[in-house]
Amino acid sequence: MFLLTLAFGIIILSIASYIDLKTREVPDYLSNLLICGAMFIRVLWFLAEKDIRIISWIPLSFLILGAFSYLMYKSGQWGGGDVKVMLGLSILFSSFPGERIPFFFNYLFNVLIVGAIYGILSVYLLALKKKKIHEKAIILPVAFVLSLLFFLFLSPLIAFLSFFIIISLVALFVLKDIEKELFECYVSVKKLTEGDWLVNDVKYKGKLIVKKRSTGLTLDDIKKIKKCGIKRVKIKSGIPFVPVFLISLILTLVLGNLMFLFV
Repeated sequence: MFLLTLAFGIIILSIASYIDLKTREVPDYLSNLLICGAMFIRVLWFLAEKDIRIISWIPLSFLILGAFSYLMYKSGQWGGGDVKVMLGLSILFSSFPGERIPFFFNYLFNVLIVGAIYGILSVYLLALKKKKIHEKAIILPVAFVLSLLFFLFLSPLIAFLSFFIIISLVALFVLKDIEKELFECYVSVKKLTEGDWLVNDVKYKGKLIVKKRSTGLTLDDIKKIKKCGIKRVKIKSGIPFVPVFLISLILTLVLGNLMFLFV
């Protein structure tokens, strides 16, 4: 059952990552399959071994990872598909028998670390590819080098946390302007999909049609825009994030909590 759990999770995440990288969205059928499959596997595992530890951590895992996903969704960092995938993972990989620390706890930490590195590298590589290097781009590498000094004067754990917080804050400041040039563009209304993020409110003849929201467009919003005859709107695309879930899963399985390992 342990191998079945791993195989199911890795296969679904691999397919979802490929689709996310190619289309920048995760189909509902795939995320729903992950959630339903996770519930089925966990219940089947419990019935087979009669070990309460197989399902005991699921409520807490679902609550914590669900709350984290919701915050990411409301802040406009994740799409609805990302949230559904994480909810499925919170059930499938809540914990395994014999663990001192439940698997989901280590996994969440790794998602934070891998996600930060992945996001920064993705933006910089895309900026290089499009030859749109912002003058602020040099600030992050400088902050990275200077933050390494924490490890000379502080305990490993405090140094790591300080390093991670400083780099994350600097990255938010630096990448904000770069992202405007890389991820904001006009698209035909015909190509709009549910979850697309508007850059500005959509108005027609001075009247507000659709207000921009961090949670993205709804199908009803798209119908309203089309009904007015508007040809194109400015949207913000995001970085495909499901690959982070897959990379973090593999690293957690192989290395455990990256922060504890590093410290």
